[in-house]
Amino acid sequence: MHLSKEVMNEAAVLVHSHVNVALLAFHDVALGKDSKLFYRVAISLWLISVIGSLTDFCTLFYTSLVTVFTIPVLYEKYEDYVDRYLKLAYVEMQMYKGIYSEYFHKVKNWILEKKKPG
Repeated sequence: MHLSKEVMNEAAVLVHSHVNVALLAFHDVALGKDSKLFYRVAISLWLISVIGSLTDFCTLFYTSLVTVFTIPVLYEKYEDYVDRYLKLAYVEMQMYKGIYSEYFHKVKNWILEKKKPG
């Protein structure tokens, strides 16, 4: 088996670009430039820490393995029910998002009014 230099160069360029994108994302998270991503990473790391403190690696591995193989089968079996409840949950979340954004704007305007020099 022989790989040409062109194929290896293309593979190196591809890996290089993916690594640079990942490092740029890590840099943005570390500096807090993307606040949503920063909080998502922080919460994910915290959850991993909590789960890791409750169990050892072998138990976590076996539980994850069972979950990874069971969830897709259950989803296929009960796909209609799951989709229906997920749609209901999505509609509820959108309703609460509208309510919270309305109150967020009211609170933001109230704070700005308080900060204005009188």
